[in-house]
Amino acid sequence: MINQVKIAIIADIHGNSWALEAVLEDIKKRGITNIVNLGDSLTGPLDPRGTAEILQLHKIISIKGNQDRLILKPTKEFLESNTYTYVKEQLSSDDLLWLDQQSETLSLNEEDIYLCHGTPTSDEAHLLEEVTQHGVFLRHSEEIEKDVKDIKQSVICCAHSHVPRTVYLPTGQIVLNPGSVGMPAYIDDLPYPHHMESGNPHANYVVLTKNEGQWTVEQIAVPYNWNEAAARAIENGRDDWAKWIKLGRV
Repeated sequence: MINQVKIAIIADIHGNSWALEAVLEDIKKRGITNIVNLGDSLTGPLDPRGTAEILQLHKIISIKGNQDRLILKPTKEFLESNTYTYVKEQLSSDDLLWLDQQSETLSLNEEDIYLCHGTPTSDEAHLLEEVTQHGVFLRHSEEIEKDVKDIKQSVICCAHSHVPRTVYLPTGQIVLNPGSVGMPAYIDDLPYPHHMESGNPHANYVVLTKNEGQWTVEQIAVPYNWNEAAARAIENGRDDWAKWIKLGRV
């Protein structure tokens, strides 16, 4: 088609190489060659080494997520976790260098797309969700606009919550979260105890297509062998991860 842009957006793989391979195969079947990754690629009790190999082999443009940053500069709590020890033992010095060289945000000016993991200024904050003591809710457009006021691109891609969403702002900008490739649910304590759930075990990603100035957003859910990924989590003492992977629920 004339003046067409087509790009796949992936995020929050969390070392789930089984899910990543299924997503890349689905992307290949669609004839898409442009892929970008919004971070949190390797952390988890699954297959960080295999995931790093796949991403580097395919030369996928990637940015850092908060969990990627913690691999390189761990907090005391993370440093003492079994998951951190497992991930660090799996990764080579070349893998760590590849991770360290990634930027925290990225502007794809030719495609008119902006990439961040959380918000443009924080990899730990949610751009589309508000976490409260009463639950997790979609943020008001005015609040989202405040966080992206300096972003000129017409499409803003974020991750971090693992929940697939597409939001249209009054400015005309589209803000989307492709969901998680490899971790469809999780529990967190900050800023309040809460859980994030996609509601299904599929590997999620987005296909963005621009035809004659108009964007189409396709939220894709891909089946894969999530039982195998869950079994690896159980082997590494993370029954909670196994449940999240198999159900997309906490």
